[in-house]
Amino acid sequence: MRLAFVHGINNQGNTKQEIEDSWWGTLEKTWADMGLPTKSKPPISTAYYADILADAADKGNDAIPMGATEASTGYALQFLKEYAEAAGVTQEELNAAADKAGISREAVAQGFPHEGWIIDFATLLEEILPDKGKFIAELFLRQSVVYINDKVLALKIDNKVKADIFDNLSDPTVVVAHSLGTVISYRLLANNQQATRNIPLIVTLGSPLSVQVFKPILPAKGQLPNPPIEKWCNGRDPKDFITLGRDINKDSIGFDGIENTTEIVPDPEGDCHSIKHYLASPFIAKIIYNQLF
Repeated sequence: MRLAFVHGINNQGNTKQEIEDSWWGTLEKTWADMGLPTKSKPPISTAYYADILADAADKGNDAIPMGATEASTGYALQFLKEYAEAAGVTQEELNAAADKAGISREAVAQGFPHEGWIIDFATLLEEILPDKGKFIAELFLRQSVVYINDKVLALKIDNKVKADIFDNLSDPTVVVAHSLGTVISYRLLANNQQATRNIPLIVTLGSPLSVQVFKPILPAKGQLPNPPIEKWCNGRDPKDFITLGRDINKDSIGFDGIENTTEIVPDPEGDCHSIKHYLASPFIAKIIYNQLF
C-alpha cells in the first residue's frame, strides 16, 4: 500500500519533504494517542505544486485588488459573494466594518464589491468573521481564484500533481488531500486516464468541492468515479468556513457514495482549516490506519 499526500493553498513556505514529514508525523502521533499499534511507514508520494501556484498568484498580486481583468474579478466576486451570503453578512455589518477599517463605504455601497475592491472586501469579511473568515483574503481567495481562472495554470498544476503521485508509481494507493488539493485530486481521478488505477480510499479534508464557484472547472461526472476510487471519505469541521458547511454529495457534486463526517476534534488554536487539525482527529486517522498493511 502506498500513501499519496496532496496539499492545499499557502504551502509555498514548506518543502515537499516538510509536508510529508508533518502529515505522517501527525498521523503517527494520533495513532499513538489512540493506543493503536505502530505501523511501519509505507511508501509515500507527496505532491508539490505550491511554488507554481504562489508564483502565479504573486504575479497577479495587483490584478485582484485593482480589478485587472474581467475574468479574474468575476471569479473573485462570485467567490466572495457566495461566502458572504453563506455567512449571512448584512450591509450594516459591512458598513460598520468599513468604518472601523478605514475603508470608504463607497467600496461596499453596492452590497458586494465592484472591480478594484476585492481584497478590501475580503478584509471586511475577515473583520466581521474573525473565526470563519480569517483565511479568505490572503490565504485562500487569491490562490484559488488564480487556479480557477487560468486553465493553462490549472492543467500545469494538475499534471505536476499527477507526475508526483501517479506516474510510474505502483498501486494500491490511498490518497489524502486537503483544501484546494481535494479539487485537484478529484479532477485527476475523475479523468478516464486514471480509470485503470487502484485507489481503495481517497480522504478529502477541508474541501471546497461543494462551493459553487469551483463547479465550472470540475468534470461533468454523474457518478462516483469507480474505478478507480473504491471508497471516498470526506472530513469536514463544522467551523471550517472554507467548506461553507457543505458536505460533498449529490446536491453539490452530482452523485452519492461519499462518506461525509464531521467527527473532527476541536482545534484549541482555532485553526479549523489546518491539515494537522484534521489528521489529529481519531475518526480520520483510523480510516487511514485501517487501509495500511
